[in-house]
Amino acid sequence: MLNYELTDINGMKTVFTKPLQMSIVSSEDAPADSFSAVFSVTGSIPEIYSVCVRNGTDILFLGFVDEQTEETAANGVLLKIRARSSESLLLDNEAMPCRYCMPSLQLIYERHLKPLGFKAFEGTKKSCIGELVISKGMSEWQVLKNFCEKFYGTSPYISNDMIVHTGENRTADTLLINANDSTIKIVRKLKRSAVISDIYARTYRAGGYEMHFGNDFAAKHGIVRKRYVNTLESGKNSILFTKKLLDESSGKYESYLIEKNGIIRCHVGDFIRMAGISENVRVSEIHHVMTGKGEHTRIYCEVMH
Repeated sequence: MLNYELTDINGMKTVFTKPLQMSIVSSEDAPADSFSAVFSVTGSIPEIYSVCVRNGTDILFLGFVDEQTEETAANGVLLKIRARSSESLLLDNEAMPCRYCMPSLQLIYERHLKPLGFKAFEGTKKSCIGELVISKGMSEWQVLKNFCEKFYGTSPYISNDMIVHTGENRTADTLLINANDSTIKIVRKLKRSAVISDIYARTYRAGGYEMHFGNDFAAKHGIVRKRYVNTLESGKNSILFTKKLLDESSGKYESYLIEKNGIIRCHVGDFIRMAGISENVRVSEIHHVMTGKGEHTRIYCEVMH
């Protein structure tokens, strides 16, 4: 059973064990995890600052409140909380425009992350060769993301202990799924409309869309959906960017929804092994849900072709 620790703006903590409903969503399309819950409460309600959800000693979610709603009716008071994980601090704060020559992770942490309450970082402290430009309107998350992508070729993440990770040493786990009594349902979907068959790229100013990239996977399945990409406007490398588009579209062709009773601990980017499936199945989104029927987990995953 999950425990829900709500901390108010004065540091006082209140622990709940049975919300009326709850949802925690982790998705590769959103840097911050989201949390929503409804609690039945009595007495005065302080302003809630943060939420920590524990599954035994394991922290399932740690984040900060975006919205607090109190609904009073004849049968009592309902407290509704919406929160996001600590990445939200970086998403919600704009970075000061500047230009760094030979930046280091230590510099990025000291100037952009530590002032927002992050405790430490994991990664090398040495300076990187090159330049990092922070434009007007960029969030602090975009600063960290751009830095890691440019100098390490990785995607950063924040662990539940408020430590910043560059993603250099992050490894994916493999979860074995069996069709046992805890399985509610397994749904397979084929989405032909997601696959791109051909990309024609414009790679220099005097030229047209003359560089062609084909998709063998689309051809195998008889799918025809072409696109035109102007790499001059996107600022992306023509070969790498277009190959990524094709690969990502093929990855959305076949997907699974696995719904099981209880809290199944896994992370976005982990791999799933299921009987009867030989391909790599990668987790793209996770929903931990509490309803009147109890706790259950929905795992959305894509087959990597």
